[in-house]
Amino acid sequence: MPYKRHALLPEEMATSLSCTREQRTDPHGYKIVSVRLREAEFEAFSAQAMALGFTNNMALRIAARKIGGFLELDARTQQALEEIIQQIGTISRAINQLNVAYAQSGKVDMQEFQAQRAAFGYEFAKLDATLMSMLNVSQRRLDGRLKLKDASR
Repeated sequence: MPYKRHALLPEEMATSLSCTREQRTDPHGYKIVSVRLREAEFEAFSAQAMALGFTNNMALRIAARKIGGFLELDARTQQALEEIIQQIGTISRAINQLNVAYAQSGKVDMQEFQAQRAAFGYEFAKLDATLMSMLNVSQRRLDGRLKLKDASR
């Protein structure tokens, strides 16, 4: 049964990925998409997936989600977020200690307070930039499409 190919503009790709062939759906609401790969493509893909600790299915699902613009955290971003959260916790404890010292003595170490304030501003700016890049759906979709385009070459 032949199917029609539609020329899509880049902004239409994510919303117009339809095919005239009927796709099977499993009982949990997932669509099943089959992919044909040449032997060498499959071996290379499978080796990459295995090296990352993924099954072939999970690797394909992550790739499809990235192309669609869904949020997928890579290990580097996850680690960056964890480090930022840890630093903000450390700064919070230092500010709390300054508050306790002030309550006991009535004096504030303004140099230490300014240093902690600057450190908090720096960590918060890193957190803001990381979250902005993660939550920018159009950028994630563009990144996924560019990866797909590069892979097709």
